[in-house]
Amino acid sequence: MAHKIEPSPSGRASCRGCKNAIAKGELRFGEEFVNPYSDEGGLSFRYWHLACAASKLANELAQALDGYDGPPIEDRAQLEAAIAAHLRPDFPYAEHAANGRARCRACDAPISKGDLRVALERVFEGPMGPQKGAAYSHPRCLAAYLAREGERGREAPQLDDVLRAVRANSKLPEDELRQLEADATAARGATPE
Repeated sequence: MAHKIEPSPSGRASCRGCKNAIAKGELRFGEEFVNPYSDEGGLSFRYWHLACAASKLANELAQALDGYDGPPIEDRAQLEAAIAAHLRPDFPYAEHAANGRARCRACDAPISKGDLRVALERVFEGPMGPQKGAAYSHPRCLAAYLAREGERGREAPQLDDVLRAVRANSKLPEDELRQLEADATAARGATPE
């Protein structure tokens, strides 16, 4: 998608992050998306303050910032530091759960704070059309989650392919990656708890 950074032409748009108005002339981030109200599947934009987008859409903003050649950005170094702090790895990846709010998509049990989890990309229908987010799984439930996705008619990757991608995209120590792989392959074909 063609996300963009541009000066706000009128000051009427509100930021999707903080809900405050984006002042006329202030640089804003335009997140391109498929308009759910368009019969032809036309594209539209959701607008963000640059600082708000840096924390919520760091990857997308970084991409737009790379191709930006407009007026100078105030505090660009601060903006780039905020983006770097919020960049997310490519899907799928493994990480330690930051809190205990996420639930495993296979067994529906909470994933405790600090536990290893695998994040896979999922697309879901939101109020403004299709949106992307993470679907989390315990390593021991990963094979069951992938099998369930295949049963739902979705194209589900093979466990070995997912584990190779997780290894490439994750910033975990080698011993934790080996344990995650062992847990995922040991549970291959098992039913989640």
